[in-house]
Amino acid sequence: MAHPELMLVPGGTSPAAVTMTYAAVHKLWEFFTREEKTGQKRGRWIIVAPRPPQECLPSVAERSNAALQGRIEHMPEGVDVIVETSGSTTGQPHLVGLSYRALVASARATHKALGGPGRWIVALPVNHIAGLQTLVRCCVAESSPIIADMSAGFDADALARACRTIIDGREREPALRGYLSLVPKQLADAVEVGGELVDLLAQLDAILVGGAHIPAAVHHDAVAAGLPVVTTYGMTETGGGCVYDGRALPGVDMRIRDGRIELSGPVLMEDYLDVKNGASFVEGGRWLRTGDTGVINGTLTVYGRADDVIISGGTNVSPAPIRHAIIDSGLAEYVEVVGLADQTWGQIVTAVIVSDQPAKNIGAAVREAVAQECGRQVAPRVVVTVDSLPTTELGKPARAAITELAVAERAAGRAWER
Repeated sequence: MAHPELMLVPGGTSPAAVTMTYAAVHKLWEFFTREEKTGQKRGRWIIVAPRPPQECLPSVAERSNAALQGRIEHMPEGVDVIVETSGSTTGQPHLVGLSYRALVASARATHKALGGPGRWIVALPVNHIAGLQTLVRCCVAESSPIIADMSAGFDADALARACRTIIDGREREPALRGYLSLVPKQLADAVEVGGELVDLLAQLDAILVGGAHIPAAVHHDAVAAGLPVVTTYGMTETGGGCVYDGRALPGVDMRIRDGRIELSGPVLMEDYLDVKNGASFVEGGRWLRTGDTGVINGTLTVYGRADDVIISGGTNVSPAPIRHAIIDSGLAEYVEVVGLADQTWGQIVTAVIVSDQPAKNIGAAVREAVAQECGRQVAPRVVVTVDSLPTTELGKPARAAITELAVAERAAGRAWER
């Protein structure tokens, strides 16, 4: 096949960006359905690359395209779309090459799991996989996207208008189903707004929530308010969420090996494009070994990232149980646990907590809560309080930035230390 042509399209959630990206994604849908029906393959090899809007301005588009091509180490022939990972853990995002076939497989499996095709509200940036998949699902459902512009931050009015579009559409089509994808922070914002917005959201058929851990209190309040929340687990490499409420989507398989979650199925990426040796699919079929740990007892429970493990005094410390212990104690709702370099301990277990209290006021209570729940040997020796946790564009905790913030707060003498 000829050398591919990269088509950069603007991401974000603005009407202009979503419309342009949807047009490109729909053209791929036309190619896909033609091949599916007739076997006729695409003539030109055009790869759609949704990018941050500022990279797609006419004045810089050519330079952005060249920069993107410069990062590509190899290009499998099956690639139709390039999506960048968030880089939330390492700060180093990867370029993921996905086939349109994989994206459609994910969309069809989603509709099957949720009860059938419907209209999708786009409230997530379409240059990331969760937002992009709402557009692919629109293609599969043969419907147009409903845009809730969040470019300036969470907009309750925009989301309410989008919900009304679906509800009004049921006057003409009573069986019309309505869907939405959010990240946990957006769900928390919606629940906090309450009132009419929550009443409208409760009339949707499903609200997919993923991309990061959902605080238990937020999930409880959303469900108690009647919101049809479906928790999702997945990643760019799996075409977005592929496990809903702990259960794999139709066609997707999951297993645990050496504590790590592995996934397989038609939703998997073709490969990493910016890595010379590509992805490390494991033996026994085309299984993707994720960076997450978990357990399957009927349903999948995700513990956290394997590379988040903190080695303190020769002990491997998993942040997830510590985070949950602090949240369950009622001392904080938003917490991240990181390791700070230390000459004596190797790393010091550090809790970074969103609180209006100085760290020195609550540090001892935090350590004691974790000691009672998880054991004193893993309890935080440093506690930092902040106004908010650094996040990615999609609301994922940006662990590298959080660690840097903790280092700075400790250096400034504002941390509690044992």
